[in-house]
Amino acid sequence: MLNIAKGVYGGLMLFLGRDMDWLFSLGLGLLVGFKLTTLLATDSPQWMFIVVILAVGLISVLSYLVYPEASYIVTGFLFGGYLLSEFGSDLLKAFFGFGLSGSTWIIFFVGAVVGAVILGLTKEWGIMFSTALTGAFLVADLFTGLSALAEALIASGLFIIGSLIQAILMRVEKASER
Repeated sequence: MLNIAKGVYGGLMLFLGRDMDWLFSLGLGLLVGFKLTTLLATDSPQWMFIVVILAVGLISVLSYLVYPEASYIVTGFLFGGYLLSEFGSDLLKAFFGFGLSGSTWIIFFVGAVVGAVILGLTKEWGIMFSTALTGAFLVADLFTGLSALAEALIASGLFIIGSLIQAILMRVEKASER
């Protein structure tokens, strides 16, 4: 069930992410909240897992609704951390033959800081490319049984297609505003 949700979310972000940046923020918050639940003890009550997931999702989407300029940094933080912690090691193994070792949370934090700085500086273009990249990885992750290299190549192709489509949609939108 989670794979289907990630696939649908990934498809939406791949092609329409710039126009649905509030959904990008919410989805990243939920994905990071889900990742945070791994810190909870396995004997924690089920409601605690749900509260953590919903709290992080709510914080991320509220940052967008209350102060959109700050949401670029919050979303960048969540984007960079999630992407590097989920896919960074696989990409390094595929292209360079080694993976990341150490704590997943250190890897998450490094990616989060880099993501926050990049999206904080690039704003709309950063959202466009980060939504396309997130969507590409989430959709490519649905192809089980493939090597890390094949999955990375699929994600790369999807990223290029998604970025081009979003750039064309942005150009059409800007031209219609004139």
